[in-house]
Amino acid sequence: MVRTMRDGSLFLIVATLPFALAGTVIAQPAADDKETARLPIEQLTPYDVGSRYGQALGAIEICHGVGTTAKVPPLNTLYNGADLKSFKAQATKIYDAWIKLKQCSLVDQPSECKVIVDESCAAAISEIGPSGTVLPGLVEPPH
Repeated sequence: MVRTMRDGSLFLIVATLPFALAGTVIAQPAADDKETARLPIEQLTPYDVGSRYGQALGAIEICHGVGTTAKVPPLNTLYNGADLKSFKAQATKIYDAWIKLKQCSLVDQPSECKVIVDESCAAAISEIGPSGTVLPGLVEPPH
Protein backbone atom coordinates (compact mmCIF):
# COMPACT_ATOMS: atom_id res chain seq x y z
CA MET A 1 0.00 0.00 0.00
CA VAL A 2 1.30 3.46 -0.82
CA ARG A 3 0.29 6.40 1.33
CA THR A 4 0.61 10.01 0.21
CA MET A 5 1.94 12.40 2.82
CA ARG A 6 0.61 15.97 3.16
CA ASP A 7 3.75 17.32 1.52
CA GLY A 8 3.07 15.15 -1.56
CA SER A 9 5.78 12.56 -0.87
CA LEU A 10 4.92 8.86 -0.93
CA PHE A 11 5.58 6.16 1.63
CA LEU A 12 5.23 2.46 1.02
CA ILE A 13 3.39 0.52 3.67
CA VAL A 14 4.88 -2.89 3.45
CA ALA A 15 2.24 -5.47 3.88
CA THR A 16 4.01 -7.62 2.32
CA LEU A 17 17.90 -14.56 5.51
CA PRO A 18 20.99 -17.29 6.41
CA PHE A 19 21.88 -14.35 4.19
CA ALA A 20 21.63 -11.34 6.46
CA LEU A 21 20.28 -7.97 5.49
CA ALA A 22 22.14 -4.87 6.67
CA GLY A 23 23.80 -6.47 9.64
CA THR A 24 20.86 -8.59 10.79
CA VAL A 25 22.27 -11.78 12.28
CA ILE A 26 20.36 -15.01 11.95
CA ALA A 27 21.51 -18.40 13.24
CA GLN A 28 21.96 -21.31 10.87
CA PRO A 29 18.83 -23.50 10.76
CA ALA A 30 18.81 -27.15 11.73
CA ALA A 31 17.90 -29.73 9.06
CA ASP A 32 14.48 -30.30 10.68
CA ASP A 33 13.77 -26.56 10.63
CA LYS A 34 14.37 -26.52 6.87
CA GLU A 35 11.76 -29.22 6.27
CA THR A 36 9.29 -27.52 8.63
CA ALA A 37 9.74 -24.22 6.77
CA ARG A 38 9.14 -25.86 3.40
CA LEU A 39 5.70 -27.25 4.31
CA PRO A 40 3.61 -24.04 4.51
CA ILE A 41 5.34 -22.35 1.58
CA GLU A 42 4.99 -24.97 -1.12
CA GLN A 43 2.18 -22.97 -2.73
CA LEU A 44 4.15 -19.69 -2.71
CA THR A 45 6.76 -18.53 -5.20
CA PRO A 46 10.32 -17.74 -4.08
CA TYR A 47 9.47 -14.08 -4.79
CA ASP A 48 6.50 -14.25 -2.39
CA VAL A 49 8.49 -16.05 0.30
CA GLY A 50 11.26 -13.46 -0.11
CA SER A 51 8.65 -10.74 0.46
CA ARG A 52 7.59 -12.31 3.74
CA TYR A 53 11.16 -12.93 4.79
CA GLY A 54 12.00 -9.27 4.22
CA GLN A 55 8.79 -8.29 5.99
CA ALA A 56 9.71 -10.35 9.05
CA LEU A 57 13.20 -8.88 9.26
CA GLY A 58 11.90 -5.36 8.67
CA ALA A 59 9.15 -5.69 11.27
CA ILE A 60 11.61 -6.54 14.01
CA GLU A 61 13.50 -3.36 13.13
CA ILE A 62 10.58 -0.95 13.66
CA CYS A 63 7.73 -2.74 15.46
CA HIS A 64 8.24 -2.44 19.21
CA GLY A 65 8.45 -5.85 20.85
CA VAL A 66 8.03 -7.93 17.67
CA GLY A 67 10.41 -10.85 17.23
CA THR A 68 11.06 -13.50 14.61
CA THR A 69 10.51 -17.19 15.21
CA ALA A 70 12.59 -20.25 14.38
CA LYS A 71 10.71 -20.47 11.07
CA VAL A 72 12.57 -17.47 9.61
CA PRO A 73 16.23 -18.63 9.36
CA PRO A 74 15.58 -21.70 7.18
CA LEU A 75 13.63 -19.78 4.54
CA ASN A 76 16.67 -18.65 2.60
CA THR A 77 18.06 -22.19 2.51
CA LEU A 78 15.14 -23.52 0.46
CA TYR A 79 16.20 -22.14 -2.92
CA ASN A 80 19.10 -22.11 -5.31
CA GLY A 81 19.87 -20.68 -8.72
CA ALA A 82 17.31 -18.31 -10.22
CA ASP A 83 14.83 -19.02 -7.41
CA LEU A 84 17.39 -17.94 -4.80
CA LYS A 85 18.16 -14.80 -6.78
CA SER A 86 14.44 -13.92 -6.93
CA PHE A 87 14.03 -14.65 -3.20
CA LYS A 88 17.02 -12.51 -2.20
CA ALA A 89 16.13 -9.60 -4.50
CA GLN A 90 12.58 -9.38 -3.17
CA ALA A 91 13.63 -9.90 0.46
CA THR A 92 16.13 -7.05 0.15
CA LYS A 93 13.59 -4.77 -1.55
CA ILE A 94 10.98 -5.29 1.18
CA TYR A 95 13.52 -5.05 4.01
CA ASP A 96 14.84 -1.78 2.56
CA ALA A 97 11.30 -0.37 2.46
CA TRP A 98 10.92 -1.14 6.16
CA ILE A 99 14.22 0.54 6.95
CA LYS A 100 13.01 3.66 5.14
CA LEU A 101 10.10 3.72 7.60
CA LYS A 102 12.62 4.20 10.39
CA GLN A 103 13.54 7.50 8.79
CA CYS A 104 10.01 8.79 8.21
CA SER A 105 9.98 10.61 11.54
CA LEU A 106 12.27 13.14 9.89
CA VAL A 107 9.49 14.31 7.56
CA ASP A 108 7.31 17.32 8.27
CA GLN A 109 4.38 15.30 9.62
CA PRO A 110 5.64 12.86 12.30
CA SER A 111 2.06 11.97 13.24
CA GLU A 112 1.52 10.64 9.70
CA CYS A 113 4.73 8.68 10.07
CA LYS A 114 3.43 7.05 13.25
CA VAL A 115 0.23 6.05 11.45
CA ILE A 116 2.21 4.47 8.61
CA VAL A 117 4.47 2.57 11.02
CA ASP A 118 1.50 1.42 13.11
CA GLU A 119 -0.39 0.23 10.01
CA SER A 120 2.67 -1.58 8.67
CA CYS A 121 3.28 -3.33 11.98
CA ALA A 122 -0.38 -4.34 12.25
CA ALA A 123 -0.27 -5.70 8.69
CA ALA A 124 2.86 -7.72 9.50
CA ILE A 125 1.22 -9.30 12.57
CA SER A 126 -1.93 -10.00 10.55
CA GLU A 127 -0.06 -11.60 7.64
CA ILE A 128 2.95 -13.34 9.20
CA GLY A 129 2.10 -13.44 12.91
CA PRO A 130 0.96 -16.54 14.80
CA SER A 131 -2.41 -16.66 13.01
CA GLY A 132 -1.14 -15.00 9.84
CA THR A 133 -3.20 -14.93 6.68
CA VAL A 134 -0.26 -15.29 4.28
CA LEU A 135 2.64 -17.13 5.91
CA PRO A 136 1.80 -17.65 9.59
CA GLY A 137 4.29 -18.01 12.38
CA LEU A 138 7.22 -15.92 11.13
CA VAL A 139 6.91 -13.22 13.79
CA GLU A 140 5.65 -13.03 17.34
CA PRO A 141 3.71 -9.97 18.49
CA PRO A 142 4.79 -8.00 21.55
CA HIS A 143 3.85 -9.62 24.84
